[in-house]
Amino acid sequence: MSGIQSIRNGLTGNITKIIVVAIIITFIGSVGWAGFFSQGSVNIIAKVGSQEITAADLSFEASTQQFSLNQRFPGQEIEEDIIINLSKEVLIDKFSILDFLYKNNIYLTDGFVYKALSDEEQFQENGRFSKNRFDSFARSNGFIPSDYLKRVKEDFLLSIWNQSIAASSFVIDDDINESIQLAEQLRDITFIKIPRIKFEEKIILVDEDLENYYDLNKASFTSPEKAKITYTVLDSEDIKEDILISDEEIDSEYQDYSNNFDRTQRKSVSHIMLNIDDSRTSDVALQEIEKIKNEFDTGKSFEELALEHSEDGGTKDLGGSLGITDGTLLPPEFEEALLDMVVGETRSIELMTSIHLLKLDEIIQPEPESIEERSEQIIDTLTSIKAEELYVELLDEVSNMAFTSSDIQNISKNLDLDVVETDFVAKNELPESLQSQNLIDYIFQDSFESNFPEIIELSELSAVLIQVTDYLEEKQLSFQEVKSQIQNVYLAEETMKASKEFGENSVSELQNGLEISELSIQQGQTLENYKGIKRDSSLLPIQAVNQIFTLPKSKSGEAFGYSIAQNGDTFIFRLDDVTPGSVSVTDEEKQSITDFLSQQKITSELAELQVYLEDSLSVQKLN
Repeated sequence: MSGIQSIRNGLTGNITKIIVVAIIITFIGSVGWAGFFSQGSVNIIAKVGSQEITAADLSFEASTQQFSLNQRFPGQEIEEDIIINLSKEVLIDKFSILDFLYKNNIYLTDGFVYKALSDEEQFQENGRFSKNRFDSFARSNGFIPSDYLKRVKEDFLLSIWNQSIAASSFVIDDDINESIQLAEQLRDITFIKIPRIKFEEKIILVDEDLENYYDLNKASFTSPEKAKITYTVLDSEDIKEDILISDEEIDSEYQDYSNNFDRTQRKSVSHIMLNIDDSRTSDVALQEIEKIKNEFDTGKSFEELALEHSEDGGTKDLGGSLGITDGTLLPPEFEEALLDMVVGETRSIELMTSIHLLKLDEIIQPEPESIEERSEQIIDTLTSIKAEELYVELLDEVSNMAFTSSDIQNISKNLDLDVVETDFVAKNELPESLQSQNLIDYIFQDSFESNFPEIIELSELSAVLIQVTDYLEEKQLSFQEVKSQIQNVYLAEETMKASKEFGENSVSELQNGLEISELSIQQGQTLENYKGIKRDSSLLPIQAVNQIFTLPKSKSGEAFGYSIAQNGDTFIFRLDDVTPGSVSVTDEEKQSITDFLSQQKITSELAELQVYLEDSLSVQKLN
């Protein structure tokens, strides 16, 4: 299979460099479930083919899914059951692929993973990959190192699978041209528009019908729970407004800044890297580096040479730039060479697995800012420090008083705090400062347990002193209370039903021989036509345009449809003619279409493969 070969090629190609960062970011961001499940492979939660999904696998996946969901829905709490069930389904998908790969003898070695992660700082010691650091990183996040390594291998392999399928997918010019023609297709139509009022005025509102509707939909006619709230907001940002910083404080802070300023010389450095491997010995690599050095010495740009020759995927697109070092950040061999290099000089450096052409771009001598330049930052820093100190003091004082006082007004008077009192408000009516989920939970759940004011901390430097003074439970509204609301809802629903029934009946009659011109006379509406309608046309509501383009081209002249607009108007239309679209597009537009079609095809192929693999396997959920 060509797909299998693509995957094997991916194991040694640049494809691994693309996925390292994504995997690292996922693992760093997705911690917190490690202790939720038993570790190790003892607890089996499912079997997929020959593969067993363990509780440790579920722990990892739950962490990853929670991280992903938090990114997509910040501030929202996701129930644990939802995360666990989602994680189980994702794991079944993953392990069906892994089972297929393992059966085709596609594995990753420990050495492959360690090498792929060797450039990540959190796994380095003295500039080199350290297995001890890797194990420590796993343990610090609550994982057994062997389980952690297993998951990294699996994610690498799954990412290589996805990238390889993507790399082997393509679209042909005929598909592209056909898509362009479809996108640019023009359609001629004849249509009638029936205003909503024509259906609405025929509907008679009868109390018995309204009461029946009320009885069937009582849950929609309730008054939500409401609370009366008294509160005051404590925030270090508000405290800053009253803080003044003296000139003496600024002078003292500046002296500390100047005395502690790091004047260590910095050096901006670039490099070009060639790997030493089975296909290239160190001697050959050194000869190639010398040729590159000669090209530079004869005037060719180092940036161009890096882009052309360097095998360091992380820096070649940056002109080989390694950034700035203070003498400690680069490998010792680099730092030693830089000690006696001058700006613009290059030098060959040999490491265990690579040869580098090192270039000193710039020598930077840091100097402290003047007191005038530094003053604004000093004032901001000192103000923040003082505000934080005063906030902590205020929070302690408020907390002590809230413990003994049953009235928030007394606390606010003693501490000169601004108090806000609300009328009865529902959850969706809360003031902006009370819209934190912690506060909502307290107001409508936890506050029933106590009549005392409560401090709810929103962040390290903000809190709310709050007291619920009265509460109304959710209640069912009577028919008379909501009669006018029911009339509006009932009228809208019955009008929509009538519109749909008319549309379906009209299309049926037209298909059975009724002329559309005759229908327009029956309804007392003008017969209209548009020529050259495009998919992005604004001449008709988008729902109608979409429906027009679903009618079969082969039935032009006898294909009918209907559509109801958002305002309730109904359109009855006939497809008269179809004109193929032009394939004359710019190169940029064609590339955009090609990219879109390629992505759609990749998504489709991955989904089809997933379904095929799962259908061919035995999946057994154990708990």
